[in-house]
Amino acid sequence: MSVLLPIPWRGESVSRIILGAAQLGMGYGIANTQGKPDAARARAIVEAAWAAGVRHFDTAQAYGDSESVLGTALRELGVNGTACVTSKLAAHDGLVDLANLDASIEQTFERLGVDRLWCLMLHDPRGLAQWGDGLGEALLRYRDTGQIQHLGVSLSPLADASRCLAHPHMEVVQLPCNAWDQRPMQRGILSAAKEGGRLCCVRSVYLQGLLTLSPEAVATRLPAAVEASRRWHAFTEQQGLSPLELAVRFGVALDVPLVVGAETPGQLRETIALVKRGPLPLESIAALAEAVAPALEDSILEPWTWPR
Repeated sequence: MSVLLPIPWRGESVSRIILGAAQLGMGYGIANTQGKPDAARARAIVEAAWAAGVRHFDTAQAYGDSESVLGTALRELGVNGTACVTSKLAAHDGLVDLANLDASIEQTFERLGVDRLWCLMLHDPRGLAQWGDGLGEALLRYRDTGQIQHLGVSLSPLADASRCLAHPHMEVVQLPCNAWDQRPMQRGILSAAKEGGRLCCVRSVYLQGLLTLSPEAVATRLPAAVEASRRWHAFTEQQGLSPLELAVRFGVALDVPLVVGAETPGQLRETIALVKRGPLPLESIAALAEAVAPALEDSILEPWTWPR
């Protein structure tokens, strides 16, 4: 794969790599050593993405000041009118704050410096319980006026997948999937999304950076994952690939847009270069699952359960 080919969906071309902007608004990820970037580095990350052909960007109201930082970078680059931006509604006690919904959405437009969003997601699928209580009416109004092109939902945990995929207005679904956590493949979630005409965007291909750490570093940050990390590194050596390349090329094999963040422009360029090497072969994916799965449990695969 010599170029970063987009993903076709409903007559659109969706960037194969979507720049995830969580790192732009806060110190994010278990392997993060540089913290939140300053304005110059944040702009450089966004500029590197745009130069590589990335046209889709992912942020959220809950990602610190990510919306403002991303919006400033897009404006300074002169592309805020053409970039396709997804943001996510912050949750209030696990649900959407309906009383302030319109103000919240307008603030997102203002922070991003845009007059429309490519997609607006629920950050918590439990918010769908309020669809008939005013949430649906409000979101569909924005969609019908063209201020929001698509509606979607960010999944976590995966138990909500069936309900979200069955919802007639959730066009875009975002979920975690990576070389360690192959549950979305094994449970048929990715195939069900495709069959239903939904766009499934995969995040956490590095499992918040865990897959990039040495077993020694994992021992200090998430001891429960040490054995899995040892098995993972042994497998990467057997394959003759770096952990980074194996993680990225697993994601490419899913043939869906990958939401990937970066602490530096160099990290992003490295990821994009690895994407261009193409997918991991299916036999390697099966062998990987067999090698690492015996040391995995849900508490390792679900970062929200990790000790703080």
